[in-house]
Amino acid sequence: MAKSPQGFIVVLPGEIIEIAQDDDKSWLTLFYALPKELAEKFPAAMELPRCPYEVLRTDKYDHIVKNDMMKVLVWDSYSWAAWQFFQVKDRNGNYRDIPGNRPDYAGYSPIWQLSYAIIPFMRMKLESHGMGFQNLYNMPMGAEVPWLTYKQFGNLVGNLTDMIVVEQKWQPVIDAAWEMRAEEDYETKFSVVKNDFKRKWHHNRSGQHISLDQMMKNKDGDMMEIADPRQEFEQEIMGQDQIEAFKKATLTDKDQEILRLRMLGHTEQEIADLVGYKTASAVHKRIAKIASIYEDFVTGEYQKYLDGPNN
Repeated sequence: MAKSPQGFIVVLPGEIIEIAQDDDKSWLTLFYALPKELAEKFPAAMELPRCPYEVLRTDKYDHIVKNDMMKVLVWDSYSWAAWQFFQVKDRNGNYRDIPGNRPDYAGYSPIWQLSYAIIPFMRMKLESHGMGFQNLYNMPMGAEVPWLTYKQFGNLVGNLTDMIVVEQKWQPVIDAAWEMRAEEDYETKFSVVKNDFKRKWHHNRSGQHISLDQMMKNKDGDMMEIADPRQEFEQEIMGQDQIEAFKKATLTDKDQEILRLRMLGHTEQEIADLVGYKTASAVHKRIAKIASIYEDFVTGEYQKYLDGPNN
């Protein structure tokens, strides 16, 4: 019985080439679909000719292709882009973009991990949609792969993400991960009092969605760092006195006690025992409700700031 292929098959006149899925060159199809703005994040990658003829047939450029930073470039670029197209439910049950900035979330968040797990599926999709190894190998010497524009790249990744989420039935997984998110799902660096509402109470700002195009406007920043006006407002303008006023004016004594205990590091089960709830799940749901109320509060304060006399 013939052995099933374990990689990507390229059929040439008188020759069949198989590229293993773990071969360093197996990521070239994804690399050649990157926009120039992202490829430049790893300067050595710009030394790869846009003509893939020599890159695929010789070892002349293997020092670049086999560089770990080359794979990091590809994986991070596609993971970051896919993240922009994942959809989660808001408190009204409507689907929306993941709120806030991607760096707000920890690398071991289930949704973060899905943004990397989707990459092999994208690579297989490119094979079946005219952007695979067969097409690269068929390009004659001297023929170059044109750069995709940033918008084209965004459309490509968005379409692939939507298809894969449906085909792999990932939306229920994303829903469950979002519904049951915990403090461990959020990044802890740059923690200030305002961020504790998000990190300690399983809450994340709704914020303004940051598009692919907006990300590229920050030419001096890290590829994954995106300026979020809501984050700047919460960290630099909203003060502790406003937060205390929110708690006193909006929350019951029991809710305030729940938050105080949570900030002290108590588990949800411990809080349930202390405040009289029957289960930890009830505390979790109450925290989520409080977080939604706080989200509305911050949104209102932010709008007042935007509408103020100095703006």
